[in-house]
Amino acid sequence: MLRPDFITAQFAIGPQIEATDFALLSEAGFRSVINARPDTEPGDYMKAEAAAGHAGAAGLTYVHSPTESHAIFDTDAIDRFERAMIELPGPIFAHCKSGTRTAILWALVAVRHQPTEDVIQQLNSAGQELTFLEDELRAERDNANRSPLRLKDEGLLSLGRSPLLLGTPEAKT
Repeated sequence: MLRPDFITAQFAIGPQIEATDFALLSEAGFRSVINARPDTEPGDYMKAEAAAGHAGAAGLTYVHSPTESHAIFDTDAIDRFERAMIELPGPIFAHCKSGTRTAILWALVAVRHQPTEDVIQQLNSAGQELTFLEDELRAERDNANRSPLRLKDEGLLSLGRSPLLLGTPEAKT
């Protein structure tokens, strides 16, 4: 059974999901799903088009934000994930193959809005030991102002105060 790992009360991550998991996510109170796994990855798993159909049938909003592991630090990938976080109704469940990629993407967005130490602490509190990424997170914080998304979207200012990024994981399913 799917067990989301909450990074905040409004944002959780997990591994690749199956068709039956969409109904479980909906019943648990999630309103949206972000899939960061590209359809081109090897393995037998549900592709984005099928997942979107299952999400819709369960009453969930679905966004496919494919991010190859080797491209996780690309500004476009981080912008795409941040855009999804801004536009989707919460609570949001984000997944990839194992959940680690979505934790890293969340962190790369979060450091654009809060101190790196706070982001790492939130990850650790959620059971995501990603302190090895501290230098990369600091670099992303420094590079964030170069993002095309950041230059044209005033809605980003409110994300910095959002429960998608702030707070500790209070709710568990």
